[in-house]
Amino acid sequence: MRKALWATVIIFLAFAAVLTRFGTRWPAVYYMTGSSMEPTISPRELFLVWAPAGQIELGDLVLFRFTDEDGEYHVLRRVAGLPGDTVAMWKGRAIVNGRPQSWPYRIERPEAWRSPLALEGNLFTWGPWVVPTDSVVLLADTRDMLGWPDSRFVGFVSRSAIVGKAGRALTGRQLE
Repeated sequence: MRKALWATVIIFLAFAAVLTRFGTRWPAVYYMTGSSMEPTISPRELFLVWAPAGQIELGDLVLFRFTDEDGEYHVLRRVAGLPGDTVAMWKGRAIVNGRPQSWPYRIERPEAWRSPLALEGNLFTWGPWVVPTDSVVLLADTRDMLGWPDSRFVGFVSRSAIVGKAGRALTGRQLE
């Protein structure tokens, strides 16, 4: 019995070490406060974020640190461009290096295509932009969010502002 207990403890510790990259990467649970990432993650839905982010790829969901006059926020967005990529948008669909991306997105109000807060004015059709070294392009999945931070409003985001990489939503887990 004692050997089985020790074996279980050792297996658990080995699994935890690998999962957390030997204590250098830890998960945290966050919740979505609004609809900016629908249809991928719904408002009030829980999701895991692994910090630090490590290697990020196109299409990954990441949490980044955004600061404005009201304070600092952690904002969930999709990686739409990596250093050296050419990024554009056509009628709401992200185009990366000339290829339309299949990431989920939605436009609730097509009439909300213009915003004085957007860098190029048009929320749904813009670019191309070439992503500089050590920066990324981050986009909300809901394309007609007026002014809430993504690259259409804040420009390129420094890689150092990325807090962690998000996993899938914890399906069915919503805050009441």
